[in-house]
Amino acid sequence: MSCAGGQPVNELVVIVEGETEQTFVRDQLAAHLVMHNTSAWAVLPGRHRKHGGVKKWEVARQDIIRTFKERRYCSTMFDYYAMPLDWPGREAAVAMVWNERASIVEAMIHADIAIEMGDSFDPKYFVPYVQLHEFEALAFADVEVLAATLAPIAKQPLEKLIETFRGILAKAGHPEAINDGYATCPSRRITSTVPAYKKRAQGPIVTSRIGIDVLRTRCTHFGEWLTRLEQLGITP
Repeated sequence: MSCAGGQPVNELVVIVEGETEQTFVRDQLAAHLVMHNTSAWAVLPGRHRKHGGVKKWEVARQDIIRTFKERRYCSTMFDYYAMPLDWPGREAAVAMVWNERASIVEAMIHADIAIEMGDSFDPKYFVPYVQLHEFEALAFADVEVLAATLAPIAKQPLEKLIETFRGILAKAGHPEAINDGYATCPSRRITSTVPAYKKRAQGPIVTSRIGIDVLRTRCTHFGEWLTRLEQLGITP
């Protein structure tokens, strides 16, 4: 497979949690990575791929190994929030400070796949990613855009929305630090303010309006992942 200039294009499969992430990969991530010599697309977990959600680790493991056997690069996009404790590193991550949680799970996922595949494993083909703590953390990268996008379905003035979302972000200190409590995870922070918010409908719209460049700058763990994916296009 080649791009217009004749250079080879890497094929990257991103195994994602649900339809929101699938839309994000299709409309934003893939459009960005094609400029870095990589063709990306998303698939839902499980053989039949009818429903998303964070499945048991064995389901995701099978998808990852299947992708390797197809000789494609592989990544993941699953929320830390509500991830089953049978995922490698997930239970240990609970005791970590917030900005170490996703990284420890990613490292343990990588190690598990390496053990499972043995000598056939090539680490450069696997770039696991766990979203801290939920997809909606990305929406808090720009609270003004978040508020403006949701204003038409909210029952309060735009200025009040901005003030509320700005307060949530200020208290957390970082979009990805908004935590994984049942009532305080990023999505419920939004729905407690705008009950009509629907993740699949508005989530990708918000991140699209914010833009990849802002997302990578203000959501640093996401930015690290994006940089690693960009580097796939220059991997010999």
